Order: sequence, then C-alpha cells, then structure tokens
Amino acid sequence: MAPLRGRLELEVEPNPIVATPLGNNWYELNFDIIMREAGGVDVTIQDFTVDAMALKSVPVRSHTYPATFITDRGYPAAIRAGKYLRFAFTRRWPLPNELLLSGAAARVTARTIDANGVRSETSVRVGVAVAH
Repeated sequence: MAPLRGRLELEVEPNPIVATPLGNNWYELNFDIIMREAGGVDVTIQDFTVDAMALKSVPVRSHTYPATFITDRGYPAAIRAGKYLRFAFTRRWPLPNELLLSGAAARVTARTIDANGVRSETSVRVGVAVAH
C-alpha cells in the first residue's frame, strides 16, 4: 500500500471574484482563500502566489506571498489532516480595462510540504467580474 500524502485542495469565494473599480484603472479584489487538506497527512504551506490573468490564461500581474503572510494575520500555516484554513484576502492592482473585459481570471497557487517531507503544488483558477 502506498503511503498517504498530504494533498491541498484550493477554493476561492466568491467565484467569480468581484473587482471593484477604484479609479484610474485600479481595482480592489476581495476574496477568501480556502485551503483544505484532503490527502490524510498534515501539510504546511510554504508560500502561495496570486496571479491576475488576461484572456483566462495570460499572467499580467503576479505576487508570491511567504507563509508569514498567513501567520502574521493570526492564522496557522499548517493544516492538519482533513481540516481546512480559510482567510480573507484583499489585493489592489492596476488592471487595464480591456483586460477585465477580455476574460479576466485569477489563479491562486500554493506550495506545501507534508508531514512526511513530500513537497507539492496545487492551484485553482477563477473568473473575475467587474462590479457595476
């Protein structure tokens, strides 16, 4: 029998993410990132990346956050087997209007290591809609 491996499942709410216009092509995106351990082994988040994408797949903005981004907000960076972590995320980005009208999306990618030392990466992609 193969040993169990920690496996992170990602979810973003709301889906699609709502981009609120702030003026001058700046938008605020508020959403929750849900990280659920689904493999049966504790995992520790090493870092995660949020990408803003045009045409559903072309990255136009990207930022990687260390695990301390999570822990500095009072959340644990480790997720026990079968449990989940949900935290609110807000990002302000300059995004060209044509990007948001041409199939904008966001991708969240998390890199983890499980209690057995196995490294993994998982990502989720969601649409972005402009608030009116």
